[in-house]
Amino acid sequence: MLSLADGRAEAAVAEPARGTHPAIGGGRLLLVDPYMAREDPMERKYVELYPSLGLLTLAAYAREHGVATKVVDLTFARDLAPVRAALRSHRPDVVGVHTKTLTARRAMTIAGLAGDVGVLAVAGGPDAATRPELYLDGGYGAVVPGEGERTLVELVERNSSGVDIAETPGLLTRSQGRTHRGPPRPFLRDLDELPLPAWDLIDMEGYLRRWERRTGERRAAVLTSRGCPFDCSWCSKPTFGRTFRQQSPDRVLAELQALKARYRVDYVRFCDDVFGVDRRWLETLLDRMASAALDLKFECLARVDLLKPDLLARMRAVGLSRVYVGVESGSQKMLDLMNRGTRLAQVERAAESLRREGIRQFWFLMLGYPGETLDDIEATLRLFRRFSPEEYSVSIAVPVPGTRFYDAVKSRLKATTRRTPRSGGASLLFEAAYPRSMYRWEQARFDLEAALLRARGRISDRLIAQIAEAADRFHERVATPLILGRESARPPTSPSLRPTRTPTAASAPPGRPG
Repeated sequence: MLSLADGRAEAAVAEPARGTHPAIGGGRLLLVDPYMAREDPMERKYVELYPSLGLLTLAAYAREHGVATKVVDLTFARDLAPVRAALRSHRPDVVGVHTKTLTARRAMTIAGLAGDVGVLAVAGGPDAATRPELYLDGGYGAVVPGEGERTLVELVERNSSGVDIAETPGLLTRSQGRTHRGPPRPFLRDLDELPLPAWDLIDMEGYLRRWERRTGERRAAVLTSRGCPFDCSWCSKPTFGRTFRQQSPDRVLAELQALKARYRVDYVRFCDDVFGVDRRWLETLLDRMASAALDLKFECLARVDLLKPDLLARMRAVGLSRVYVGVESGSQKMLDLMNRGTRLAQVERAAESLRREGIRQFWFLMLGYPGETLDDIEATLRLFRRFSPEEYSVSIAVPVPGTRFYDAVKSRLKATTRRTPRSGGASLLFEAAYPRSMYRWEQARFDLEAALLRARGRISDRLIAQIAEAADRFHERVATPLILGRESARPPTSPSLRPTRTPTAASAPPGRPG
């Protein structure tokens, strides 16, 4: 199991329950999550560590279908020693690696370790689905670009039996320098057929203890759906596209009850791309949770157009504590350019309703999207000041391969974009309307707003107003012309942006956990 004492990860292994699916099973599988928290700069700012549910579901499915399965979770590891040890002890036929842009380099190293001992390495996950050739050229014998459960089980069976894997449905391979795509594999029709995640194959307690130390709560993640039916221009959907499938409320309840009974979980993050797409489904789930008296707090990611006031009241009564909201911009023009499908009036209504119900808001905001002007950024800051979300993230737009945003700016990508897969959020990866320093300065202005809000009650409102007004003057008269190389400030294009309301004590953020 994962050991927090020395930071190294030892993998857990589970032999299959033979006979469960005798016609399909066979072979030995090692699954690896290459993410290391200690090397993630964002982890130092946002403590949101949960195990990979996709990988744990793959592990549970493979085990259920007769494959001897082992998982190496490198989240708390210091190096790749656990992978080397698992290759020696488990002697897998196939090594499957979950890929993300952040972990691309480490994933390539893991493919090399597998190759050194003659084991087939297979890449899955969003980055491999978006850039399969990168992985096929980097030491991987195959890529699973779509839903992985049935494809991976069949691949292990074929490979362990000496059968050619190239025609495995849902698989990409390389032959004579060309990418070969196996027959298409349809998505699973019924997500209720999936087993519960294989929590026992990792140190689940290690994650829970970490959360407990930081927040006083034993937090776990749950995924109730696959896909997203919306079509934001900057969002990559390489695995499921715009399809959307959801587990039944009863299946979700069973998972919540298992987490409560086995691990004493008291806080759950629903990590669906969008939670509550189907209102009737959500209302049924809320009824089930209330009847079961789980005593769970929960959080989710939702769209402002789905957060109706009456629904929020019900969610709060069942345990909703925090909502992540993709606000993105305070400019309707920018929301339209992003193809968000939301209106500013919906943002305002959702923010007011969340505040009224006492539900914490985490806003995602984006700067630098093509077409954005300084006036649009001012509109976003004005919205931010008006509603003062308890938590927020202001990132610089990142063009992800496979999106319309990427296609629109790919001729303007900076050279470092291709060499630095870890960049993003604080880096400008394409030639945008303004220099990187301008966007970093604008990010600092949001941070100042949050700091002033937190200061209320400790220093006088008059002093806070004076600081804010001085900061606005500095922005217009000094920072903007200095950064943009102008000799004089641009004329003001909007009225004073200072908030007129006095925030209540309940709206003041206590700061991020950790």
